[in-house]
Formats: sequence, C-alpha cells, structure tokens
Amino acid sequence: MKVSRGVWCISLACLVLVCAGFWLHDGGAPANPPSFATANQITHDGLAKTAVLSDGSALYVAEEKDGHQVISRIVPGTGEQSTIETPFADVRAMDVSPDHTSLLASPAHAGARNRELWTIPLNKVASTRLGKLAADDAAWSPNAEELVSVKGNEIWITSAKGTNAKKLAAVKGRPFSPRFSPDGQKIRFSVSDVETNTSALWEVGRDGLNPHEMLAGWDKAHAVCCGVWSKDGKSYIFQATQSWPPITTLWVLAESGVEPEQLTDGRMSFGSPWPAENDKIWALGVKPTAELVKYDAAQENYEKVLSGISATDTDFSPDGKWVSYVLIPDGTMWRSRADGSEKVQLTFAPERAALPRWAPDGKQIAYVSSRTGQPSRIMVISQQGGKATPAHAENHGQIDANWSADGKRMIYGYVFGTPDMSINMLDLRSHKITKIAGSDGLFSPRWSPDGRYLVALSLDFTKVML
Repeated sequence: MKVSRGVWCISLACLVLVCAGFWLHDGGAPANPPSFATANQITHDGLAKTAVLSDGSALYVAEEKDGHQVISRIVPGTGEQSTIETPFADVRAMDVSPDHTSLLASPAHAGARNRELWTIPLNKVASTRLGKLAADDAAWSPNAEELVSVKGNEIWITSAKGTNAKKLAAVKGRPFSPRFSPDGQKIRFSVSDVETNTSALWEVGRDGLNPHEMLAGWDKAHAVCCGVWSKDGKSYIFQATQSWPPITTLWVLAESGVEPEQLTDGRMSFGSPWPAENDKIWALGVKPTAELVKYDAAQENYEKVLSGISATDTDFSPDGKWVSYVLIPDGTMWRSRADGSEKVQLTFAPERAALPRWAPDGKQIAYVSSRTGQPSRIMVISQQGGKATPAHAENHGQIDANWSADGKRMIYGYVFGTPDMSINMLDLRSHKITKIAGSDGLFSPRWSPDGRYLVALSLDFTKVML
C-alpha cells in the first residue's frame, strides 16, 4: 500500500465526557470516611470538558466550542445549557465566589503563565479585573476577603483586591489548583513535576507555616492532584491516576483518617471533583476511545483505517506497507500491516508509549516512553519488537523525535514546561548532541522532507518558527 500525497491518517478521539454527581455516605458512623453510593450522568453532548465548578444551582463547565475555550452553564435538573458571556474569546474559570454571584476567571492563552485575574458576575453585569493581580491559578477564601494564588513555583495570599501580598511557600515543580479549607486556616494545592512525570498534594497554613507534601508513604501519592474539601470540611476528595491501566479514580480522605479510601473504579476515569449540596460531589467522567481515519484532501472525505481498533498516534513506514499506533486507553504501542494484519505488540505496561516515528529504512521506530517517577525518554525499538534502547540518556523529559532523511541524525524537543526548553540534534553514530541555534523557547520540532529546514512551536502556541 502506498500512502498517496494529500491523504493523512489521523485519530478522531471519541471521548465520552460526562458530568456526574456522586452520593457520599458515611454508613452512619462519623469516624468512617464517605464512600461511593451511586453516579448519574448529567450531560450527553460529547463536547470536550476540562473542569467543573458549581454554585449549588448550576454547573459551570469548561468546554471547547467552535475552537474556543468557553464556560458553559448547565442546570442539572433540566439540562438547560447556556454560554457565560465574558470579555475574552477564550476563558478559564478557577473558582465560584462564596456568595455564588461571580466566577473567578482569566483569559486562556495557550502556554501563557501569570495571566490577569477577573471576576465574571453571573448576573450579566460588566466583568472587572482584580487590580493588577496576575497568577497562574487562584481561589477565594471562604469569606471572600482573601485570594490564594499561584505564581510560578510559589503560593501567595493577598486581599480579594490583590493587595497585601504575602508569599506562603515555594516548591519544586509547578503548583496548581489551590483551595482554602472551609475554616480558612489551611491551603491545599497540587504540584506537578514534568521532569519526573509525577504530581503530589501539598498543604500549608494560611500563615505560611508547615508547608509539606501530603500522603507521604502512600503508594499512589506520586500521581494525585486536584483536591477539594466536602461542604462540611470533614472529607477531602481528590483524583489519583494508576499506572496500569492508566485510569484516573476518585479518592476520599477523612480529616480524622490516615489513609484515603477509593470512591470510583472501572474503565471510566473520573476527575476534577467539586463539592455539591446534600453530600454529593460533581466530577468529570471520561471514557476514552478513538477511531482511526484517513482524510483524502482531493475527495474531501474520511475513510476508516484499522477498523475496530481504538488507537492514536499513527505513523506509516516509509513504503506505506506498515503502520505503528498506540492503543487507547492502554498506552501500548503496536505495529501491523497497513490492513491491520500481522500485529505485533512492541511495548508493555507499565510503560506508556506515544508519538512513534519510523526510521527512513523502515527497520526501527523511535517513540516517547513515559513511566511514573522518571522523565520521558526517546526510545528506539526494532519494528520486529524486542528490547528498546534510549536514543540519548538525560534527566530532562524528551519528546517529539524526528529522523533525518538519511537516518543518521535525530532531532527532538523537551516536554512542555521543562526549564530551558530548546531543540537538540543527535548524531546517532557519534551520539554527539548539538543544540539548534535560535531554538531557545521552542518545542515540538518537525524536519522538512529535504532536511534543509526545521519548524517548531513557540511556548505560547501562537507561532510556528522556521
């Protein structure tokens, strides 16, 4: 099979995302943490959702519509939906005010950090900026008199107007999703580390005392985030991602307990929890599947490829006779004939594979290998299978391998968020690394077919650099 010019094989992700409400109960024993009772699907629109907030009567869901990030208001009882009006084409909501009259939001610019903060009133009056305050993430205190915000690797507390700023903590990694406790005395937040593919939960007092990582010693503490307190403050609900299969589940930690209890299980991932009334929590549910199709530019239509396989990250061999792909949700890499026959599994759990690229001679495949607790690495494996070897060992998270036309060199970038991002060229014979001049702050490189040019993305996703 020859892959003709103008035909691209792509993956259409059919992500079934729902907003679900969970009943929590404690079995009548105050000392026991809440446990899962039932779940109900609220939305059925199939739109990609990334976060959910609630004011008690409606949900405010981050969605992508017509190529823009918007905030949708959903009434659970009736299913009525509307889009919140904001001054921005793309917007991100961070919190709901304690009096349920406003959203805390910021303009959503891809890759941008330290964005200005705005209040978006729910009664349709004009939105206002919070002074000169800018942050990566933020949340109101229970009495709405203070804000906790994230700036770089630091946690800050300010007045609700952005004055009287005080630094509470600095951590290694990127903090996000800060939340006050219901009594306003503690702040918990998540910290991700792109160098080690980990995320953790942290806590600090509102006075800045005793900053520390939570759940130390728990076997899932390296892949947790995005926690919220229940309305009564007796429980803390968060999400954890297991290594295999890569499913995200909800857990609950009683304030009087020492170890979390699991709330959800199964093939559907649940995340982004938010407290609701009457012992409920809201959460986003994701059931990841994908369908491979090819697009014929001349005919302007799609045709199925490898029918019946839920996969992404396809790449054809140079002669078009073979194809590599990554199964969803398993994260394992396979190769087969272009018609799906002669399948061979190339990678195995707990390793997660991504972005395979065939060598020009069709004998090897380079791909991104991810393991929890380790930086992602470019690995090279025979198309027949066997042991994979690192293209170049280092302590930064590598991504986006591209072969030169003669197969003697390889370029790659670093995982988004890595300090000192740039594009490197690797000589596969001498193993010498050369940093591409002028590539500082660029990532996701691609090599032109004739080998004369490179293109890469800027950190704000707004420029393609040649």
